[in-house]
Amino acid sequence: MIKALAGIILIFVAVQSKPTYIVKTSVSDAAMTKCHTGYRDLHPRCHEYRTDIADYTKYPDIPDNCTTISWQFANETNNWGNCFAMTQDEEYRYITANNVPDFYMNLYCPIGVGFGYCSHKEIEQGTCQFPNLTCGGDNGPGSHKYGDVWVPFKAHYKIPLKGNPTRNDRPGDMYDAKSVGGEKNIGPSTGVAINGIGIQGPNDAGDVSIDEAGIQLTCGGHVTPPLGNIPPGPEPGPAGPPLYHFHKSPECLAPFLNASIGVAHGAQPYNHGQLLGWAMDGFKIFAYQDVDGAAPVVDECGGHFGPTDTGDIEYHYHSRAIVPYHLACQGPSLGNCAATQRGTSYCHPGCGADVCVQPGTKEADLRAYLGQWDPTWLDRYTTNDYKTLNNKDASKGVEQMVKNLREKIFGK
Repeated sequence: MIKALAGIILIFVAVQSKPTYIVKTSVSDAAMTKCHTGYRDLHPRCHEYRTDIADYTKYPDIPDNCTTISWQFANETNNWGNCFAMTQDEEYRYITANNVPDFYMNLYCPIGVGFGYCSHKEIEQGTCQFPNLTCGGDNGPGSHKYGDVWVPFKAHYKIPLKGNPTRNDRPGDMYDAKSVGGEKNIGPSTGVAINGIGIQGPNDAGDVSIDEAGIQLTCGGHVTPPLGNIPPGPEPGPAGPPLYHFHKSPECLAPFLNASIGVAHGAQPYNHGQLLGWAMDGFKIFAYQDVDGAAPVVDECGGHFGPTDTGDIEYHYHSRAIVPYHLACQGPSLGNCAATQRGTSYCHPGCGADVCVQPGTKEADLRAYLGQWDPTWLDRYTTNDYKTLNNKDASKGVEQMVKNLREKIFGK
């Protein structure tokens, strides 16, 4: 009897106790710090996060001309030069792309023609590694008189088909692919969009966000500096060609246009946001809005539990206009996002609990989803009050909060 009672107590303690957290990543702490703080040199940024490709036969191929297309000859008749292919097996999706956007890209200078490529933060800290590089000069492949353009690069991504939110190493380093069995050959990618363009973290040039650095982006992305003429060479330079990538929300893509083009033209702003892409941990990334057009109630990583555009309950991320833009860590955050950061924390404010669930989500459906891995997982953590409000009420609550704040500041 006593032994049975002791066993019950041990089970109760195991279910109720929040596990101790220690951040794990596949790179050294020095490499993690360099990547997270936006350090740039003459190597590809965050190159330590690149993985070996174990079996190229798993990846789909793309036509030969996809890697030779040039910006000058890209137009709407050839999908702007974009090439993207995806296959899958029972565990992973395999993506091959040429890293060319499927929309027109203007000639680009991060600060202006005749100016350099380093942010004020890099200059202040003395970490600018190419102070004599001027946009508009002959800087090798991808450079033009009035700015820079993309150069094709064959990108590979291996991503779990289904993320597991109950893993005991969550939250994870947003840049890490190896810890979840993934692969990638572009180090700073935290995920990949539905057009094959890599989604990178919230900073790029120094330890400040894209917005604070004053870097202007078209459709949420830009190209890396052209370093083809910097020794030791040869072309396209030590850090590779100018690669197009996203940092912020790519609002020119279909998942965002679905809500923004106007109801008279078929916009659906009160539906759950459409699929934007996949994070390296296997969880999906969606456009801005949640069910009924409500604001997503997300954790510090930028993700939450709730129904997606299919109605299925999943852990997933949402793109947003503010830091971290997509994700700050591989979630769920469980209140530990800060431990996954180095330098500036790009964590979202969160929902005030370990686990964030979209209001209106049915507990039975949530537990059924989590039961695929661990039926008791949810009981170890605090949750926001998701049971008492539906999504419309939550949206109205946010509107009322904004109204009250406006009246407090400006008066009635």
